[in-house]
Amino acid sequence: MKAYINNIPHSIKKGETILEFVRRIKNREAIPTMCQDDRLENFGSCRVCSVEVARKKDGPTKVVASCHTPVFENAYIYHETDKIKKLRKNIVELVLTDYPPEKVFPEEGKKPTEFQRTIEQIGVPNIRYPKGEDHLKIEKDNSHPYIKSDLSQCINCYRCVRACEEIQGELVLGMSGRGFASQIIKGFDTDFDLSACVSCGACVQTCPTEALTDKFESKTLLADKTLRTTCTYCGVGCQLEVSVINGEIKGIQAPENAEVNFGHTCLKGRFAFQFYNHPDRLTDPLIKKNGQFEVVTWEEAYDFITEKLNKIKRDLGPDAIGCISSSRATNEENYLMQKMTRVAIGTNNIDGCARVCHAPTAYGMQQSFGTGAATNSVDDLNDTDCIFLFGANPTEAHPVTGAKIKQLFMKGVTSIVVDPVKTKLAKLSQYHLQLRPGTNVAILNMLMHYIIKEELVDQDFIHKYTTQFDELKEQVIHLDMDELESLTGVSKELVRETAMAYARADKAMEFHGLGVTEHYQGSKTVMLLANLAMMTGNIGKRGVGLNPLRGQNNVQGAADMGVQPHQGAGYLDVNDPEIQKYYAKKYGVEKMPKKEGLKIPEMLDAAIEGKLKALWIMGEDTLMTDPNTHHIQNAMEQLDILIVQELFMSATAEMADVVLPANSYFEKNGTFTNGERRVQRVNKIIDPIGRSKSDGQIIIDMMYKLGYEQPTGKIYNAEKIIEEISEVIPFMKGLRWDRLGKNGLQWPVLEDGTGTQIIHKNGNFKKGKGTFHHFDFEETPELVEHRKQYPFILTTARQLEHYNSGTMTRRTNNQEISPSDYLEINPADAAGKEIINGDIVRIFSDRGSVEIPVKITYKVKPGVVRTTFHQPEIFINMITGNIGDYETKTPEYKVVAVDFEKI
Repeated sequence: MKAYINNIPHSIKKGETILEFVRRIKNREAIPTMCQDDRLENFGSCRVCSVEVARKKDGPTKVVASCHTPVFENAYIYHETDKIKKLRKNIVELVLTDYPPEKVFPEEGKKPTEFQRTIEQIGVPNIRYPKGEDHLKIEKDNSHPYIKSDLSQCINCYRCVRACEEIQGELVLGMSGRGFASQIIKGFDTDFDLSACVSCGACVQTCPTEALTDKFESKTLLADKTLRTTCTYCGVGCQLEVSVINGEIKGIQAPENAEVNFGHTCLKGRFAFQFYNHPDRLTDPLIKKNGQFEVVTWEEAYDFITEKLNKIKRDLGPDAIGCISSSRATNEENYLMQKMTRVAIGTNNIDGCARVCHAPTAYGMQQSFGTGAATNSVDDLNDTDCIFLFGANPTEAHPVTGAKIKQLFMKGVTSIVVDPVKTKLAKLSQYHLQLRPGTNVAILNMLMHYIIKEELVDQDFIHKYTTQFDELKEQVIHLDMDELESLTGVSKELVRETAMAYARADKAMEFHGLGVTEHYQGSKTVMLLANLAMMTGNIGKRGVGLNPLRGQNNVQGAADMGVQPHQGAGYLDVNDPEIQKYYAKKYGVEKMPKKEGLKIPEMLDAAIEGKLKALWIMGEDTLMTDPNTHHIQNAMEQLDILIVQELFMSATAEMADVVLPANSYFEKNGTFTNGERRVQRVNKIIDPIGRSKSDGQIIIDMMYKLGYEQPTGKIYNAEKIIEEISEVIPFMKGLRWDRLGKNGLQWPVLEDGTGTQIIHKNGNFKKGKGTFHHFDFEETPELVEHRKQYPFILTTARQLEHYNSGTMTRRTNNQEISPSDYLEINPADAAGKEIINGDIVRIFSDRGSVEIPVKITYKVKPGVVRTTFHQPEIFINMITGNIGDYETKTPEYKVVAVDFEKI
């Protein structure tokens, strides 16, 4: 089908508007706009995009707004006629009657705003109308740590209001008044700081003027260079455009062509970058001498480490050494870390932070499907009929994905939340199963019971593509629902309705987080979630699947690279002699370590027992983030040497014998892999701070010191290391730096460089057939042993403004927005202890106690309390315990037996 632009025919695409059609054929400047943003629903309020349209050549024309008028076959479109030019100029003239005249043209040293470019394109009209006064009298609002407003420059395009609603889903901004008195308001006409703004900056990015800006003036920076990279915070993997002036980062925007985040990001990605050159950055290698750190050269530090490690290897063997890698580091650096551990040191004692978050996901999904990664892409949300959110709070922990899910909840998709906390998404959901913490297996058994009982299983899928369903059915169908109702605290009728809603959906998509994995039965819960997907046929097509919300930016990639003691790069079993030969050949060595290594909790226990004498930690604040702080401290004190690579002097670094200053992600090249298996580029933006080095360079330097010559050379080169990775990991065979482009590739990456959006397509599971599993509910030993003395259940959670131990975000203005951890308590429990909002309480377990301020809320049920864990002043892991997932040792942060008292 064709339509005509100025009488010249062009092919049209189904669903295109006239604006999209003309811009595709011509360019973005062919039709100017003011109220239009590609990320928002077309609004048609400004009419600057108007064009003339006829149904036949030389026929009568009609003026229409091109942004929301569909293009049709044989349309004759005229977008530059004298009539249209005059109309556009008149519209701009009306707007300028209520606009500061000094803002019509760009300020010196600033890039023009979108509105200023529109004025330049249309032409500056003579103002014939009476001047407005209302907007020009509005006071500026600088109350927010990041976002500023000067509504004298507002042109009433509504883009900020729509972005807050359509992109972020917060509905904080609105329009008040009429005519010249119309103005944007925040909340109930308050300032930004007192509103419910979540500081995402979507309103700032879409605003075509400087009515809304950020403190960095990111939109109008005249940068020396603007480079694209991948965010270092959560597992969403947002793309960022970073502006640099005189070698310093001055602002960040979200690229609108990014497939992951489409021009959106959260306050961490957009604003929390000032940590990179904070005065607290480590800039020189340090060795502790007589209890004090002294600055040394890199050679001194390397020689000191080499001497210590070689002595331990001679005296006790390589298995007396352990290494912990980092999900904050790149794939290439994690690959090198595990390679150095196995090849240069000679042990499989390598682990990473997945041990304290998503190890049960990888293990459980491998048992069920054959692979331990997300089956689908976040983009599949556009095709799902049901969202099943289990043990995750993505609006806080994965904000961009959380915003997408929230949008769908608000639009009425079948929405299910299983969570002991009444989160934002739980409040919006149609079905909220607010279970007692620790009873995930029980609630899933109830859901499966009702799906089977109501005969809502997909028999064809089960028969063709799975095994052991009959054994599961025999166990589940006879479970006592009354008993499980009592255990979980959730009405069996509500569970039945939820089960039917999930099973009857044509396409149901599951997301889960640490509320699934950080439990005594974490791996079992993951396998039961896999059961649900398989028994309803929700695997291997768009809009379905099992999709873990990965906590850190590269937790998926670190595991892919072999950062675990039982599997090497590509998840190959290190206990298999044939696999040992495979790795030895790939790495150019005679042999590999023969036995499986120690997990992080086992390394710490071994240190206390005197069996582990050296620990090398890259980019992890183990003392603060792992459970039972006193236990970890005791373990580290028994070591002969503790080596820490870090950006800042963390609590763990303070205990180290050697501290090596590492580069931030702005200072190096590499790749991160997000939660949907997407490998994306991390591009070097600025030069390193001080004498810091990339983690990859540090490891290569030490490989040579320890007697192994890295084939890619002495200089860390991400491009060359990716090629080596592609030769070792079968499902990354086609991975190359130049093939990643702007949006990366999802593995498996085929030899020709083609990525894969959906795995296990059409029932083709990696392990052959999908496997059903049955597990009965088992109470965690944490409650069995301690509940009588400590009657409350503490569960932990992440806060939007911060990132794990807060090492980076606490050194930005995010700390001003959220300066403290807090304990959430139900009003009934607070009243019973005569506690009011803001009181300081002492919360304690059999491991220790901390003091923390209180927030009284109905988010948690009586008997349950919840806290965040970002601030070192509180150090919440003083009270968490050593109980963990039975299969993977992942700590049970979500169920801690505690009591508390008012101070």
